[in-house]
Amino acid sequence: MKKVILGSAMILAGIISIAQVLAGSMANEWKVNGEFSSLWNISQYGLMPAIYIFAGIAIIGFVLAAWGLIDKKD
Repeated sequence: MKKVILGSAMILAGIISIAQVLAGSMANEWKVNGEFSSLWNISQYGLMPAIYIFAGIAIIGFVLAAWGLIDKKD
């Protein structure tokens, strides 16, 4: 049960962190060459490694939560 709770918290933390980076990147510049582009802004700020790390945390949390559900203790 502890694995499920920890994994769920990690998933939530990863998703909220990614949402914050996406929202923060669009706070200053809304358009690039007349089109909306959050990924271009994130690349210009150098935050793509942070997106990858946060996504990795969310994926690890998902695996941990799934492992906690599948794990059977006698």
